[in-house]
Amino acid sequence: MPFPHQLTVTILTATVFLLAGTMPATANDGRWIDAADPTIPVDARYQGEYVGTLDGGGKLGGQVVSLGSGVFQAVLYPGGLPGAGWDGKNRSIMDGRLKGNGVSFTAASGTRQHVAATRGREKTPSSTRVSLVTKFPPPGHKPCTARIAGNKMHGMADGTPFTLTRTIRKSPTLGQKPPPGAIVLFDGSDMKEWTGGSINKKFATLMPQPRDLMSRRSFNNYTIHLEFMLPYQPAYRSQDRGNSGFYQVHDYEIQVLDSFAMDGAHNECGGIYSHKGSDVNMCLPPLAWQTFDVEFTNSVAKNGKKLKNAVITVRHNGVLIHDRFAIPGKSKYGVRKSPEGSPGPIKLQNHREPLQYRNIWILPKGRLPSPQVAGTPAKLAGKPAAPTTDAARAVLGTWHIRFIGNNSAYVLDLRPNGTSHLARKGKAWDGTWTVKDGILTVTNPHDVIRITLSAKGGVYSGKNNWGAARLSRDEIPKF
Repeated sequence: MPFPHQLTVTILTATVFLLAGTMPATANDGRWIDAADPTIPVDARYQGEYVGTLDGGGKLGGQVVSLGSGVFQAVLYPGGLPGAGWDGKNRSIMDGRLKGNGVSFTAASGTRQHVAATRGREKTPSSTRVSLVTKFPPPGHKPCTARIAGNKMHGMADGTPFTLTRTIRKSPTLGQKPPPGAIVLFDGSDMKEWTGGSINKKFATLMPQPRDLMSRRSFNNYTIHLEFMLPYQPAYRSQDRGNSGFYQVHDYEIQVLDSFAMDGAHNECGGIYSHKGSDVNMCLPPLAWQTFDVEFTNSVAKNGKKLKNAVITVRHNGVLIHDRFAIPGKSKYGVRKSPEGSPGPIKLQNHREPLQYRNIWILPKGRLPSPQVAGTPAKLAGKPAAPTTDAARAVLGTWHIRFIGNNSAYVLDLRPNGTSHLARKGKAWDGTWTVKDGILTVTNPHDVIRITLSAKGGVYSGKNNWGAARLSRDEIPKF
């Protein structure tokens, strides 16, 4: 499956830039899930990403974080934003306050603790006591000052003028459709694939409230796509700032957290909790839709002994943040008690915070470990389409098919409208079929069958999610 690499960047005009609501306001719990909420504080209009140039030449990126009650902190990145030109090392920090119709920033200095050193909702937010990055001052820190007015940030970086414009980056996989053979776990219409949690009816999003979301099916090796939105809760700190978790097979957590402009540690957004921080912190600001695209291979065990670690590759908003990382063990919290190496469900953690999820699909690899849940048929990826090529029309009609490790004889009917019907004694599955590049692919809620259209003795070979398969116009013997 081809993978788009670059984030979409939108340069905001002053008109597009403004959020609904121009007067400071406070929600009862200090959390917002909708950028158009009229009660959202005016601070939210200034939080976000900025990009531009130094007067002497050179690109500069900036991330502005709202800490509540008109308090801000900004991080400046020489070369551009994280994942878009930053050198991955040097940063400068500025403290900001809401003043008039904008935000004024001064150079950060002094002794500071990490902003995540405290938990919960801060009653009197301050930027001068804390730092968004763990080590202060960070490498390359220079005295910087700035002023945001409208959608522009004008400032001085170690005596050099700069101008940045507020931008909105969007993941290149945002809204990505499931490929053939994928199982749609959530498309906004229902929760048939999940236990726990709830649907936000206004936004048709999945929320891990009032308890954890757990997929009804179990999986082993797969590719999964998921989209999420962090709530805006500026006065909250550390693990109480938009926290959830995206668990692979209920054993290995990818942290979900508002860690915009922070380091990207193991317990920050995108980190493999307990084991590894992100190679680059690609967390976007709250109230922006974000993506995780994950390739996961489960650990392997025999007789209760683990032989191989689970391996994971993660792209956050289209940027590679973990490349075939071998996970040495389970995450510290929220995992199941069964030993590593067994299939498990996808879990979206409830941390008592209003996270939103959407467009979740999974493409299993190899055998599906869990049968279809009774009464909850899967949604097929893609619609049936009538064959248009000679190769496709040549496979129309009735076939006999056998699968390794299965004594049943199956009959497969490939219909002119692109639908398929697979049946054995006492059981049947309807689905779709296509022919592309010499491969017949049959997809139904239970299985994906792929047959190479090159016959030997009238028999075509291929495989399904369980192993080898054989297809013929005539009845064929067992494996």
